[in-house]
Amino acid sequence: MGKRSRLHLTALAVVVAGFVSVAPSLTANASSPITLLLSQNAAFGILGHWCGGIQEKSFATGFDTAAGYPAGDVYMSTRCNGSGRGGHSTLYQAWASVMWDFTGVVVTDSVLAAAPSTDPTFTAYDSHQNELYNTATYAYLQLAPGYVPVPRVTAISATSGSAAGGTAVTIYGTGFTGATAVTFGSVTASYTVVNDNEITTVSPPQPAGTVAITVTTPGGPDANASVAQFTYIAIPVVKSISPHQGPVTGGTPVTITGTGFTNATSVTFDGIWAQFVVDSDTTITATSPAGENPDNITVQVTTEGGTSSIGFTYTPPVSLTPAIKKVKPGFGPRAGGTAVTIVGAKLGGVTAVMFGAKPAKSFVAKSATSIVARSPSGSKTVNIRITTGYGTTAVTRSDRFTYRK
Repeated sequence: MGKRSRLHLTALAVVVAGFVSVAPSLTANASSPITLLLSQNAAFGILGHWCGGIQEKSFATGFDTAAGYPAGDVYMSTRCNGSGRGGHSTLYQAWASVMWDFTGVVVTDSVLAAAPSTDPTFTAYDSHQNELYNTATYAYLQLAPGYVPVPRVTAISATSGSAAGGTAVTIYGTGFTGATAVTFGSVTASYTVVNDNEITTVSPPQPAGTVAITVTTPGGPDANASVAQFTYIAIPVVKSISPHQGPVTGGTPVTITGTGFTNATSVTFDGIWAQFVVDSDTTITATSPAGENPDNITVQVTTEGGTSSIGFTYTPPVSLTPAIKKVKPGFGPRAGGTAVTIVGAKLGGVTAVMFGAKPAKSFVAKSATSIVARSPSGSKTVNIRITTGYGTTAVTRSDRFTYRK
């Protein structure tokens, strides 16, 4: 009788305070009963109205047979006054079925279609002698002396990370005070208890795969493994690149082979991002970007699992300037008209053929390496020069043409 009378005094104080929701105590002990209610946000989500606050009543119905948590029904109401003279007020009300954990935090709630029957005199005990009971207005949970609730994980900030470890993860839930261990699968991790509802940790190295993050306190290990699934992603391994070099001007298509390329986030050449396509977990095709200087550089593939790199060489830029290797014949009459075959490189797109200072009478580009031009009139030895969109051939001994009598 002594304990119950103290509890009734607590309930009375709540009623006198104005019959509004009281935040559950998160520090459970034998001398502090926990008021079981919905948060104002949760109540608003059900009612859809909030006029100066939402009033609540709660009635326990027992300990859930599956989860073991306290359960009950909550009545919510708020009265909204109409606008203007003679405006009528409207009462919005609803019932919800609720389950709480042993810190008084809501685990589940659902709207009831009709008002349930309630028993203000209800009392129940679980196997640990935790007491659940009603008063005229509220349901209370009184934890047994020495009882420590099992922690409950409700969310994690990161659900995947590298198999190398090192991913920062924040664990959210209840009952974390006094935590004795945090494990990823069977591997122990370092951690910091921020407060009863939050732990920060760092994933330890593990092989690729999915494991459960578990928080353990003196109350036991969290059993809500389905919420805290963490996937380790394999570290990528680059084995080869083909070709292994290309001009510093960029534009070289390359094939990168290895493992762990699925969901690659970037491919860089000497730190410069490249366009790429993940063909499979073992193959990436990319196009080299323009580099700064001809040099040996590093190509790096990055995924959520980590990074891997391989060497690549930026070569001097490939010249597109046309060049003459030989002319045949190398002589002709002063009157001109000699058909001269000019052999060279990058002769495509020719726009002009000059014999000294005079343009050829005509020319035909046979290919990117051959042009046939007819000599203009002349009187001495001249250099033949060819112009394309990329420049003009340099003067060399190979392009000389001599006019004869």
